[in-house]
Amino acid sequence: MSIPRALARLSCIAAFVLLGACVQQQQQATTPPPAPGQPQAPAPTQQEQQTSEFERIRQQAMRGDLDSQYQLASLYFAGKPQKDLKQAEYWWKQAADKGHSQSAFSLAFLYTGRTDPAFADQRAMFKYLNQASASGNAMAQHVLGGMYAQGAEGLKRDPYQARALFQSACDRQFAPSCEALKKLQMN
Repeated sequence: MSIPRALARLSCIAAFVLLGACVQQQQQATTPPPAPGQPQAPAPTQQEQQTSEFERIRQQAMRGDLDSQYQLASLYFAGKPQKDLKQAEYWWKQAADKGHSQSAFSLAFLYTGRTDPAFADQRAMFKYLNQASASGNAMAQHVLGGMYAQGAEGLKRDPYQARALFQSACDRQFAPSCEALKKLQMN
């Protein structure tokens, strides 16, 4: 897998992960209908619901909840309520530095500079990609495996390391790694 393809795949995977976090956050915002016979309060507007949900997540993130820190960063990254990559970086870093694998993977993507070249930081990208991979994040293992397979981004080509990473991700049912492993074994 070429480095542009690996980075493109990382971009797609990160987009799906961020969308998943936003969908999960949206699903948590739904409230049950009132009991029959109970008077109904005026329904809050969608903007009010989003603001209240954002504030709830922000409060939990400030209390140190790692999943909320990840969600808050993902919201800032996606532009809800406004795009703020510095805030996304801050909150992902808070969670990643305490071991949150998905936050580490998201930071690795941010540090590729593909979203904003001002955030390009190869050393930090490798740090967080390796952290996510070591934590068992199959997507991170796949991306890192692709980099080792190609000798990309300054890494020395290492088919043994690539094979081990693809195998680990494949063991976690990550289909692209199973395919990459088959291709690697053919060579």
